[in-house]
Amino acid sequence: MEYVGKKVMHKAYGEGTIVKQVANHVYVQFSTKPDPVAFVAPDAFKNFLHLMDADAAQAAAAANAEKDQETKIEQDKKKYQQALQIMQSKKGSHGAKKAGPTTHGCITADAFFDAQQKALVTEIMYLKNHGGKHIKILNGVLIDQKKGIFIYCFESDSELNYPDGTQITLWYGSSSIAATIIGIDELILYIASEENLGQEVHSIEFSAEPWRLLNFLTQRLSKLREAPSPIVKALIEDGSKRIQFGKPITSGQENAARMALSQPITFIWGPPGTGKTWTLAKIALAHMAANRRVLMLSYSNVSVDGATQRVFDMDNSPKPGRIVRYGYPRDKKLLAHPYLSSYNLTISKHPDLLNERNKLVAEKAKLNKNDKKVLEINARLKKIRERLAFEEAQAVRHAAFVATTVSKAIADKVLYEDQYDVVIFDEASMAYIPQIVFSASLAKKHFVCIGDFAQLPPIVQESNDSILNCDIFQHCYISDAVEQGHGHEWLCMLNEQRRMHPDIAAFISSRMYHNLLKSHPDMAAKRKEIVTASPFAERVMALADLSGMMSVCTKTLDESRINVLSALVSISLAVKAAKSREVGIIAPYHAQSRLLYALAHDANNASPTLHKITCATVHQFQGSEQDEIIYDAVDCYRMKFPGVLLTSTQNNYANRLFNVAMSRARGKFISVCNADYFVSKGLSDKLMFRQLIEAAKHQQVTRAAGNLLKQQCDSDICRWYDSGKADATFIIDLNNAKKEIRIDMPASPAFTAVALSSFLSSINEAKKRGVKVYIRVTDKHSLPAELRKHVIVYSYVTNPVTVIDRSIVWYGQPATTAQFVSEGKTLPTTYRPVIRFVGTKFASALYGFLSMDKIFDEGTATSIDEQAEYTSFSSYVAGQKRCPDCGKPLQLKKGKKVFIGCSGYPNCTHTAFVDEDLLEEYFYHNSKDGKLCPLCGTSIVAENSKYGYGLYIHCCGITKHKFKIEDL
Repeated sequence: MEYVGKKVMHKAYGEGTIVKQVANHVYVQFSTKPDPVAFVAPDAFKNFLHLMDADAAQAAAAANAEKDQETKIEQDKKKYQQALQIMQSKKGSHGAKKAGPTTHGCITADAFFDAQQKALVTEIMYLKNHGGKHIKILNGVLIDQKKGIFIYCFESDSELNYPDGTQITLWYGSSSIAATIIGIDELILYIASEENLGQEVHSIEFSAEPWRLLNFLTQRLSKLREAPSPIVKALIEDGSKRIQFGKPITSGQENAARMALSQPITFIWGPPGTGKTWTLAKIALAHMAANRRVLMLSYSNVSVDGATQRVFDMDNSPKPGRIVRYGYPRDKKLLAHPYLSSYNLTISKHPDLLNERNKLVAEKAKLNKNDKKVLEINARLKKIRERLAFEEAQAVRHAAFVATTVSKAIADKVLYEDQYDVVIFDEASMAYIPQIVFSASLAKKHFVCIGDFAQLPPIVQESNDSILNCDIFQHCYISDAVEQGHGHEWLCMLNEQRRMHPDIAAFISSRMYHNLLKSHPDMAAKRKEIVTASPFAERVMALADLSGMMSVCTKTLDESRINVLSALVSISLAVKAAKSREVGIIAPYHAQSRLLYALAHDANNASPTLHKITCATVHQFQGSEQDEIIYDAVDCYRMKFPGVLLTSTQNNYANRLFNVAMSRARGKFISVCNADYFVSKGLSDKLMFRQLIEAAKHQQVTRAAGNLLKQQCDSDICRWYDSGKADATFIIDLNNAKKEIRIDMPASPAFTAVALSSFLSSINEAKKRGVKVYIRVTDKHSLPAELRKHVIVYSYVTNPVTVIDRSIVWYGQPATTAQFVSEGKTLPTTYRPVIRFVGTKFASALYGFLSMDKIFDEGTATSIDEQAEYTSFSSYVAGQKRCPDCGKPLQLKKGKKVFIGCSGYPNCTHTAFVDEDLLEEYFYHNSKDGKLCPLCGTSIVAENSKYGYGLYIHCCGITKHKFKIEDL
């Protein structure tokens, strides 16, 4: 502030003029003093000097405000330092007091290594004790082959959460084969095997050993703690010292690049759509231009592939060997590129070795396994593999830019025994802090950490309280500083997004990014076409509200959750959108994502012109984007409370998940939920999902049940009917049934006399044709007398569903009078949709999830406890069945086929085939839940083979695990 020339008044000296200003001193000439008198500014204007004119008064006020701000900053700093001490005592790693001393509010290096290694060992022990179960995968296809490694993709019937690089064991016949997971995409698993399993593999089992990666990590940390580099030591200890109290957060891509080139440690905070990969490539190329070697690491192969391709595309002087992707690329362009992958680069330099290897493999295939020459060929193949591995390692050591996963860097000495001038780590918020610290140890000059602490945190299996749940931004007090409105010396935010419509960006910016995230001016115009299209035309964000409908949430056998009606609404909306653009459906529960995946598979098969509909949980969607996202919230009545995935405020977990879900959408975000349910459960006002429900209602972008929802959802693939208008079509489907009809009625059917007559007629005719008919109800006493003889009492019927021939699904038929009862109050159902969906994947999935094979009649059967239990089908036959000719026990026997014969043979020659009724009788003898599949936990059923060649025995999962009679 400039004070020279201002008139002032002093109580003792009288009036004076400020004649000079130097630093924080002003000099005043008074008429009563021969020489100017010095005062400290701006303090003097509070205690000694009074400015005489208005301008001066304003200046004084400004000075006082400035002083007050400085005082506030000092007070904030003191309070914040106290808060840091408290946070550190908690963060000190769940036992910082035991771990060792702290300095300056920050954990010391020794305490850090003690605490983190202890947490890693705990996680390792948990994974050893609770992991390792055999998981069946199907329909394997060989998609690539290189240096003796075979890349396969398999289908899984359950969502898998293993980090890229996880070592697994394949169980193939009587053999076990070492392999590695290189990626998971929806329900597709990509693995690398050292053995050739063939061009196609019908099915195979694997057991995962993710603890091995953590074991390698503890070894790396033990070595690192002996002599941590200055970068590592600063990363561990100095985070709180770098908080810039009272200063704004540095932002912008140019500043991010400048910081990454000039300081040893840089954190780049990259919200969705802000150009993290472009910034990463720009930083890498700038370092390469300065003759610095760069190592780029990430949690996933997809991120590594994207960074490699972007650096190559932006490089002005690309040449073989300068940019190298080390490991197993998932990207097709990288797989096909002649020299970007380290293997392709090596082969291009040594085609003779490849040719020799191929000839030896072909020659070996023609030889008998006992031929001595096989040993000679194996020895030569081993030498070729070793030579290629050596040459590949040399290629990595001489590259200016190397990209790979952090798992490979931890396990492969080609990387961990080397050092790089610069290490760049992408997707940092999803990595364990020890992984980040290890990565930083490979950097000699610069370590750049890129991620978003408002998105997915690390995945920890052992405990929510483990320090492994914290990310590196938390450890370095970056997220804490941002929360308090302070900058951080290491942090730069990428604050302009170019992915989402501005309305979506504004919503997440105000809730997760402190209103710091802005949209590029062109985004509204670029997303207009998506916004104007159906469903919910002209809406960026909308809510499909299932309040007043029987949208029942049900727990599955593995404690996940499904909601059949919300799945059907979600897929119907998706089909409408997929006619013109890409669409994804995100659900918080893996069981619902599997149900949606089955629906999407059927929809895409029925209408190949549709754009692909991608379905997965939030974790599987991280890193991707779609034109439109439909968020299926799943939770509803019959569940006492919504799940923690939607409600947990610990570490802001639910909001981080929802932020990822919403930010995948380029132009439209639609949530499908029962709003009344969530509001009635008192969700925290801090939850984004609750705020979205309230905002949607306030802005009138909610579409309630009834005709409006029907108009949005109805399509050729998923046909919606008003109640009572589908009876004729339903009866036609019953009359056309070929094999089986399975019906669940959770309450009394709402039949008219005519409708009941038609229904019973169709059921009776179906039975005469040999169609298996099972109707399950919760209570038969309220049913019409003529219907009671057809039903089975089953307590767990929750959805009005009919499945015909495992291909046609009716929801809402037969119509029922079921109501929700919550906390003693009946909640009226105001709209009962009837939906017809044709698709074998969905029918099979629904059959399994609803356990529709469970046909033990609770209303008539003898108590299970009064019956003998049998551990095998053969013991059941021997204990329960008698020969109709001689009365002796029957036995399970095996010739060309398994059959039943009399134990009195040869005096009695009675035999019989094993039929499906006998098997199902056995399945439900010991338990009303039936016999369960050991691979996926769903029930096992038996049915006649499609072509009449015996029995087809399988489980009810999406992927049907098959069994032989001898296995039972």
